[in-house]
Amino acid sequence: MGVLEDHPDATDVRVTFHPQIWHHGRAVTSDDTETYLVPLKQALTPDGELVADDTDGSDQLTRVGNAPDIARNWSGPFYVTVDELVNETEIETGNEHTPR
Repeated sequence: MGVLEDHPDATDVRVTFHPQIWHHGRAVTSDDTETYLVPLKQALTPDGELVADDTDGSDQLTRVGNAPDIARNWSGPFYVTVDELVNETEIETGNEHTPR
């Protein structure tokens, strides 16, 4: 079963953008992460599963309309993690902790 079947109330996915900086020739994750919501359907693979963390699929989440400017414009290395599923009611009430 896909995510939509397993979590029919989920509407969005909380993701975190992890910018990285070069330090001594290595990409090091910065402390300046950005967390934002992405519509669930934009975070699914063609098979209906969530995109995996730190992949081309999750990297595409920096290009969604509500991605923060830093994520859309970052020119250095980065990765994106999928943190949790949320639904509209949880977003409206501020109780956004549905397990993945």
